[in-house]
Amino acid sequence: MTDEKENTAETTTNEAEVSKTGKSGLMKYIIIGGAAFVLVIGVAIAAMMFLGPDESHNDEPEQQATQHDKSNTERPDGQLSADDDGEHDEPPAFYDDDEFMTDADDPGVLEDITDNLAFLDYRPDAEVAMAEEETEGMSVEDSMDAARWLEGEKAALAERENDLAARERELKLLDKKVSQKLLTLDQAETSRVNSLAKLYDGMDARSVAALMANLDDATVVSILPRMKTKNASEVLALFPPKRGAKLSKQMITIAEK
Repeated sequence: MTDEKENTAETTTNEAEVSKTGKSGLMKYIIIGGAAFVLVIGVAIAAMMFLGPDESHNDEPEQQATQHDKSNTERPDGQLSADDDGEHDEPPAFYDDDEFMTDADDPGVLEDITDNLAFLDYRPDAEVAMAEEETEGMSVEDSMDAARWLEGEKAALAERENDLAARERELKLLDKKVSQKLLTLDQAETSRVNSLAKLYDGMDARSVAALMANLDDATVVSILPRMKTKNASEVLALFPPKRGAKLSKQMITIAEK
């Protein structure tokens, strides 16, 4: 009876040691598999963002690993299951990760992942350059529009200057014509005054003085200097002293001018 108890205790101890050894080896591969799984998941997430893979395929390794861990934690008394007997060195989850890694190593998948990562790292330098070119193009167009506007303004100013110059020439021509007409009128008036002075020279001094009494001072002053000196002095002597003095002063002023 005692031997049976000792054998039973020894068997239990051996089973416990085997269980501990199996669990330590299993944890080792689980850690390695988990690290590989994290790496694969990182690459897969980048691919999923653009390729849209089936989520169920990515969740299978995690579900299998979870089920495997759950089966290990639910075994009573630390005993190994029938599936773990002699095969606990490499867990099924690790094999699934290898299969996923094999798919990830496919040239097409790697090329897609590389293209997607390149797209993530893309900087719109070309777009910025195109925008700058468009901006420069617009600036050039604006400059051309401004240049055309300035040319138009210059042309308008030149036209206005030409109009003003033409009007100035017209005004000068008109002024010349007016001056000529005034000169003609002045000459005609002078001619008439000279004729009137000659007429008064042939009249009696008293008669001339009586006529000039009804004329304004400017007309009298324009006629007397054109008369003969003797006749003009006789007529001037017949004027009242105040008017005679006033007419004499005006004739002196005209002579000075």
